[in-house]
Amino acid sequence: MKIIHVLSGLAKGGGERVAVELANEAVKNGDAVTILAGWPEDPHYLQNKIHPDVSIKFISSAKRFAYLKSILWILTHRKWIRGWDVLHCHLTFGAVFGAVTSILLKKILRNKTPLILETNHAVGMPVSKFNRWFHSRIASQLDGMVLMAKDPYWDSFILKHPHLKIEFIPNGISVFQIKDDAELKDKLLNQTGISENYEYLIGTISMLRTDRKPWLYVPVFYEIYKVLGKRAHFILGGSGEEYDEINRLVQEAGLSKNFHLIGLVNEPMEVIYNLDMYISLSVGEAVGISMIEAAMCNVPVVGIQMIENYKAKNDWIWSDTDITEVAKKIIFLLQNPKERYKLAEIQNKYVTNHFTSEAMYTSYTSFYKRILTA
Repeated sequence: MKIIHVLSGLAKGGGERVAVELANEAVKNGDAVTILAGWPEDPHYLQNKIHPDVSIKFISSAKRFAYLKSILWILTHRKWIRGWDVLHCHLTFGAVFGAVTSILLKKILRNKTPLILETNHAVGMPVSKFNRWFHSRIASQLDGMVLMAKDPYWDSFILKHPHLKIEFIPNGISVFQIKDDAELKDKLLNQTGISENYEYLIGTISMLRTDRKPWLYVPVFYEIYKVLGKRAHFILGGSGEEYDEINRLVQEAGLSKNFHLIGLVNEPMEVIYNLDMYISLSVGEAVGISMIEAAMCNVPVVGIQMIENYKAKNDWIWSDTDITEVAKKIIFLLQNPKERYKLAEIQNKYVTNHFTSEAMYTSYTSFYKRILTA
């Protein structure tokens, strides 16, 4: 099969990571794959992790005007695009690219190929009403969509667009093993200024964007700090527009000696592996890539639930919308090592059975074929 993955830039982020994991797994299975990015990013972020057999193309030399340039790019390369089986779109840039391609090549020029579909990486996230509406208009122009979670808005969208093929496919990552490396622990402690007499390390790796609500980690840790005191430290890795606001909240709460903002992290597992607890955002029963990484590192994971009134079933990661309850759960696990180790073992087993890149690729390939043969 011949597959193009379209995305904005090869930056840090769950959607970008999923696209690369799918591309890498596809070439390992004999598919021809091209990643078409809107603009270049620092290769250390993600590009260097792409399999050498995956071709990489860029629409623009910089982010500026990339959306406008994509229209001319599609027209200029229309014969090349038609030669592929699947055009798989990711993130807003990819979705817009897919919709424009569908209009120009399929509706106007009456071409039948390629199959154009999108993975919606923002389901359940606090997206503005306009952006969500705009996204739904774009999605309605495509042949199919993949969702990683369910929420009322997209459930309604599915009912209103029965012609659009929809599939629910969880994210997956490559299985990895990290050796117990004392130097990595020392490096982390030196970077954060944490003394060796600490007792608990809690943390997360996040994009510090407004829609991710990264400031929620401050009150969660404040509740933990009130019980465990100076023995507990929180490590927040990531960069974004909310960095200064989080730093202000940390100072205001008097947590500056125990809450550590370490900036952009190129190798998340080197940080995650050395934590005692990992916390991130859950959207219903769906979780982010970093939570899967943490579970693969045998670090127990809990979530801040983003969907109000969500009723958990048999979720493999416990979560709650109430940050006080989230803090209580973390405190309980930290104070009860046997329960913590037991949870880590259960979660590790679950992710290696359900959230691998191989399992994700198999599900996507089945979805491609189902639409292509319909």
